[in-house]
Amino acid sequence: MNIVDYLKRITEGSMYTEKDFYLKIMIPKIKKIIKEYDLHYNKESIIVDDDNLANRVFEAAIELIAEVGIYCENTNRVISFDKSEVIEGLEMPYNDSVFGEGKDRNRMATRKPGENTLPWFHVGTGIVSSSEDIAQSVVEGYGSIEDASSISIPAFSQIRGIDVPGGSPFEIIASVNSVQAGRKALKTIGRPGLPILNLNSSSTSSVGTVASSYPEFGLRKSDGWLVDFLAEMKINFESLNRLMFVSMIGGNIGSTALPILGGYSGGAVGTALVMTAYYILGKVFFNGSYHLSGPLHFSFGNSSTRDALWIFNIVGRATSLNMKYPMIGLGYAAFGPCTREYFYEAAAIALSIVNSGYAAIQTVHPAKAVVNDGVTPLEARFLVDFSKAIVGMSSEESNNIVLKLLEKYEPKINEASPGRKYYECYDVTKREPTGEYLKMYENIVKEFSQMGIVI
Repeated sequence: MNIVDYLKRITEGSMYTEKDFYLKIMIPKIKKIIKEYDLHYNKESIIVDDDNLANRVFEAAIELIAEVGIYCENTNRVISFDKSEVIEGLEMPYNDSVFGEGKDRNRMATRKPGENTLPWFHVGTGIVSSSEDIAQSVVEGYGSIEDASSISIPAFSQIRGIDVPGGSPFEIIASVNSVQAGRKALKTIGRPGLPILNLNSSSTSSVGTVASSYPEFGLRKSDGWLVDFLAEMKINFESLNRLMFVSMIGGNIGSTALPILGGYSGGAVGTALVMTAYYILGKVFFNGSYHLSGPLHFSFGNSSTRDALWIFNIVGRATSLNMKYPMIGLGYAAFGPCTREYFYEAAAIALSIVNSGYAAIQTVHPAKAVVNDGVTPLEARFLVDFSKAIVGMSSEESNNIVLKLLEKYEPKINEASPGRKYYECYDVTKREPTGEYLKMYENIVKEFSQMGIVI
């Protein structure tokens, strides 16, 4: 089976209204499968090493794909998958997952739970920058992190003060400019070959993706293009157009899914099941080179609640024990830059990802990634250094630390401070944090040292 074989089903599959797809198919099937496979969540055991449970989650996800499929919202039809097709797809050869050029060309290697090897460090975010100067400053900071394996570039939401509507000529300009700004910044710091794996954050439509992929704008086949599944178990023509375009040019497809915890997939167990299903489909359906994923809480918009942390952990174990398709764990914090709580959230997310088998970890996005200019390179540097310090840590020790961290931020999530913007805690000209932010960061580092984590 190939992509075109599956795409035929967007016009031939069973037809449902979206409401009926959820209420009559997906939700009942999730409940049935959870019961059949005896899947369960314990809010006090967030970081677990239960391989039996992890394997059941993986098998249940295959069952979910076979019984539910993917809903195409443009045709109101279901792209169905036989269980035998899914299993056959899992046995197909994997893509090389090699990214970058020159000295920064590397393979994103898969990892197993508890493995004493460093993950791939995907540094940065697609958070909107208000100007090209700030975007370049931020990317220079990302690329200056020695252990950075790849980066995400900022998005632009305005061109000359004009908002950028999706699918408009302004989107084409914004998409091209964001790539050029990122590439220019990487050249400035002497790392022109560092791969960009979030192409294209300024593009909300396939038009922007296609336009910004012209090689003269700095795009390379060794970069990575994100192609999204929609929440939940859904897809549309925009994503499928991206998928076909990147496939036809031989680019690296990054299958992407951010399942909603508390949405149509239900609670922690249902969301873990759906997140695992997306991962499998990223290989079987999209034929991706890497997968990017993490849960998002329906009410809070973050990934650091205790149930979300458990989802990170169990999905990482389930997928890495059964496949060799590299996954980047992406988390969202409720708190923003220059707040102590942000670092507690980021640390808890890292503890849930690094030793659970993920190939890579991405900078935890501050302030739910909704504040323009709401990120600095210091958050990226923290996650790299913290992750290096915890590699190989046992599940029991990780769980104990996570429970302590939750006490520090969990009661405040509903009223989380968005923190400060880049230019409020960084010197744009010098490209370095203010004295106030640096002092706070040093105190955070000392606090983690007292917990036994030396950064």
